[in-house]
Amino acid sequence: MSLPQIIDTVTGYIFTWQQEQITIEVSRLRNHSDGRVTGEIAVSTSTPGYSPHLHQAQFNFAATRSRAELARNLDERYGKLADWATILEQLCVYTLERIRKGEPVVALKTGEDVSPPQYLLEPVILKNYPTIIFGDPGTAKSTVALIFSQLMAHPSDNYGLDLTPPDRVINSLILDYETDADTEQWLLTKLQRGMNLPQLTLSYRHCALPLAQDVDQVHRHIHDTGSEVIIIDSLGLACGGDLKEPASALSFFSALRQLKTTSLILAHTSKNPETKRKTVFGSIFFEAQARSIWEIWKRQEVGEDEMDIALFHRKSPPFSKLCQPLGMHIEFGTDTIKVSPARPRTISEFLAGLGTQMQIEELLKHGAMSTKEIIEALGLSRRGADAAIKRLKDKGKIVKIMDKWGLAEEGEFQN
Repeated sequence: MSLPQIIDTVTGYIFTWQQEQITIEVSRLRNHSDGRVTGEIAVSTSTPGYSPHLHQAQFNFAATRSRAELARNLDERYGKLADWATILEQLCVYTLERIRKGEPVVALKTGEDVSPPQYLLEPVILKNYPTIIFGDPGTAKSTVALIFSQLMAHPSDNYGLDLTPPDRVINSLILDYETDADTEQWLLTKLQRGMNLPQLTLSYRHCALPLAQDVDQVHRHIHDTGSEVIIIDSLGLACGGDLKEPASALSFFSALRQLKTTSLILAHTSKNPETKRKTVFGSIFFEAQARSIWEIWKRQEVGEDEMDIALFHRKSPPFSKLCQPLGMHIEFGTDTIKVSPARPRTISEFLAGLGTQMQIEELLKHGAMSTKEIIEALGLSRRGADAAIKRLKDKGKIVKIMDKWGLAEEGEFQN
């Protein structure tokens, strides 16, 4: 009897016994704390005269009884095809060996050819890492993500925004848990008309299952569409379960890590009761596992068909620094969407929504300023400004250089 050829997949393996013309696909493997190793198996054959599909079921690879019962079942139904007891023994042995072996150790060495991490859309979308954009409902997160997808797909034009597109075409796949294909296609068409662009294309998938339960299918779609970025809209439904429980966040990011791709994740917001600062809704592990996090703000008057959008960098990658706020102006016509630059620091409503200390911190990210300049820029009273500056100074968040105040990090002045 021949030994199987084995191909790794995202959550398992594909075993093929060529001589016997038998294939068994193993997926959704789980290594349990009690020693069980479970997963789903799908048995098929390419032998003429048989239906390709033979059997599909959940299976415990570490249990002798499970393989004996399945071998007996298959032998009764398809005994002429193969020695099922030997096939299942090989299946279990090789599966357990591989899952317990894990990833190999890689030797890391310094050298001239070592390159830094790359951006696919600088400074927002970091290659091979998860980026989260979070904000209140109705802050145009989906529209902004759609715009980002087309900036990567058509890198010759950045619409005048403070974003650096890639040097080649990057395709994206939207995993949509909130709207439908018709809506997404209509928005894409409006953007194309509003910006006078050639025909736009975007891979789209309507999703219902949490990512952890759908990771194999998602991986296939990534491969089939040639997508280098997945856009998850949005985190709550893609995660499943109670978002405030660490297990939900860890399960989501474990599935995401198996995909080995770049991701842009849209999420909702909550307010930290201690700092009063808004954060990604749910467990702290959502913020801990994301490599870069941006908060989105919107300014829009009632009845207006246009809005100003600001993106504030709340968490930077461990090898980078926080970036300046990004902005864009979006106009919605009957059948158009137009995008143009906007400067967040010139839109007072964005800063007015923060507490006084946070307003000053945001303002000083653009450079050192005197107390008088801070008062004029934010419209503060002298008393309020002095009190906030003193608290920031006492906390070690700002330092005075000559006659101006600047942000401090570990006691060092940050210009």
